[in-house]
Parts: sequence; structure tokens; C-alpha cells
Amino acid sequence: MRALVLLLLVITPLFTLAGCGFMMTKVEINEQTFVFAMYIDKGKQPNTVEVTISAPLPNRLTSGSQAGGQASGDPYAMVTKSSVTVQDALSLIQRDLTRRFDFSHTRAVVVGHRYAEDGLHDLMDWFQREPTTDLDTYLFVAPGKATQVASLTPVFEQMPSEVLARIGDQHNVIGTTFLDCLVAASANQGYALTYLSAGMKPMIADQGKPEPWVGVHGTALFQDHRLRTTLPLEPSLTISWAENQLRGSLYTVSWDKSGKASVYLIQNRAKKSVRLVDGRPVFTIKLKGIGDVIFKRNGIQTDSLSAKYAIERELNEVIKEHLATAIRTSQRERADILQLGMLLDWNYPDYWEKVRSNWSQAYANEAVIEIVADVKVRNFGSVLKSKPE
Repeated sequence: MRALVLLLLVITPLFTLAGCGFMMTKVEINEQTFVFAMYIDKGKQPNTVEVTISAPLPNRLTSGSQAGGQASGDPYAMVTKSSVTVQDALSLIQRDLTRRFDFSHTRAVVVGHRYAEDGLHDLMDWFQREPTTDLDTYLFVAPGKATQVASLTPVFEQMPSEVLARIGDQHNVIGTTFLDCLVAASANQGYALTYLSAGMKPMIADQGKPEPWVGVHGTALFQDHRLRTTLPLEPSLTISWAENQLRGSLYTVSWDKSGKASVYLIQNRAKKSVRLVDGRPVFTIKLKGIGDVIFKRNGIQTDSLSAKYAIERELNEVIKEHLATAIRTSQRERADILQLGMLLDWNYPDYWEKVRSNWSQAYANEAVIEIVADVKVRNFGSVLKSKPE
């Protein structure tokens, strides 16, 4: 036994010297194409899908070329093919490439509006079967074709994929990954994806020349991997808040006809709970936050304390109405985008077993959702600070 241990101690370090070629299943890095983003649309022919990949061009990403400004063209390439499935389209793209696919660096997948309406089932199936994919990849919905988003101008980044990844990381609305979608669908519940906007915008950096621009429009509501409807930005922010994903938000409220104030939330969190009342699930969503007044125009009430209470009252009413709008829409579309069913499963597993198979209908017709907003204003008015001595 002792001799075997000594032999292993001698042989094990040799494996680190064998290089990548020791494992025959591995592919050398200079033989791979790292796909940073994918764009999925309905094909021009019936029952087909159009797939576009975006990958960096190593020969245009060298530091010397960047510093010297000698590289011409974009530092990335996009290739598009159509076929009957996502995998078939990717196979056609692979035939034209000199390197093998690697999806481990894919940070964003954008689906077109029409493709999303038909359902993401094939995309989800491929994503689960492809061994190199990352379940933390963000998923977005384009207002038209996904390739319209692919042509965006990356003003502050090098590639469009970096722009999309940062939108997901910063939680401008809601950052939903493939894992989130798969978990929700497995429990017969819905989910919300960031709904992008796309258009042309003059770029000062290019002497005012109009360039493709992509921003955040709101959220897209899904049930059973199918797009049901979309929400504008204001109710979408409360969806993100309820999911504890919102990072700062600005609200402007009015009171006493002429009073107006803008409050920036520096802290926000949410808590969800459920109870059974007369055999029906009653959910309570509580949104709490602390904000600073960054703009104020006095109304009839000139007293600071009265104005503070008025701002908090109006602010909480606005937030409640925004979330109520999102909830009413989700119930109408039978899409439990906040995964309240999971909360019901954790607290009342026996009841959940009775409604799980038909939860989308129970969510729409049986669930009662109460909303509580509790936002406090921390700093009110302006303070003149003198220089420290």
C-alpha cells in the first residue's frame, strides 16, 4: 500500500506536464470560436429558425492593433444560417467556419418578437443539451427581429455582446438567465425577460451620423416558454423590485397641484409571504425602500414636515399602482412572473400538489395578491456644506 502511494506521488505531477494534447477530448484554444452572443429569429420559410452567432476576431483584438489604430473593421463577426431547428442552423454555420464552436463564453441570447410568440421550447432544449453552454447566460427579447439588436453600435464597449451582458449585470430592469427560465417552467410558472428597444440615434462621436441604438423598453411576460405580452418601463421596475433585483430608481411625484419632487431610491428590498384564507392563497408583496430627494418644488404646503409626508404618501401610491398594473396584466395572461407558486409550495405543499398541474388558471382566478409599499424619505431638501477647516 505504501509503495502504491509513493508511485502516485511520483506520477501525478507528470500529468501537469503533458499539455492540452494529453486529453484527446480537449480542443486547443486557437482552434475554437468563442460565441459571445446569439440572435434567434423566425426563418423566412415556414417552420424554420434563423440563427446568428457573434464571435470575436482574434486578429483584430490584439493590443498592438488597438494601440496603433491599424486594425480596420469591427473586432467581431456575425454569421447567419436558417434551418428547421437551432442545432441544424448551428451545424450549417459550423461547416463554414475554420474553428470549432465554444459556447462557454456566451453571455447573451436575444430572441425576436415573433419567435418568442411561437415559443422558446426548441431553444431551451438545445441549450440544455449543449455541453459548453452556461446557464447564467442572459436572455432578452427584441421588439422586432433579433438581428436588429445585433447591429447595435457599441459606443462604450467593443462588441454588442458586451453591451447586452452589462445590461443584464446592472439589472437596469431585470436580469433573467436561462437557469431562471428553466426553473420557472419546470414548476409550471412564468417568468419575465428584459424587453429591448431598437432604433436609430445620432452619434456625436460620428459627427451626428445616425447609428443603430438599443435600450431598455420594459419586460416581456412568458408562460410555458411563450411570450404573452409586454409591460412598459414603470411597472417593469416594480417587477424587478419585487424580485430584489432593482438597483436604484428615480420617481417623480406631484402634490398640492404645484408641488413636485424627485426621489432617488438608495435602498430597496422586497418581501413576499402567503397564507390560505377560506381555501384561497392570499399573497402579500411588501416593497420597502429609502430615498433621497434630489429635486423639490414647493406647493401650497410650505412646511417641510408636511411636504415630506405628502411626498412619501404620493410616492407609495405611485409604486403600488405600478406593481398592481404588472400583477393585473400577469394574472390576465396567466403568467406567474414572480413565481408566487414556489412560495405556495414551500409553505403549503399539500395545497400546492392540488393546484400545481393547473396553477396558471388558479393564479389567474383564485390567487389574491395584496401590495404594500413602505418607502421613506431619508434626506429632504438641500443642505449647504462649508469647506472643512
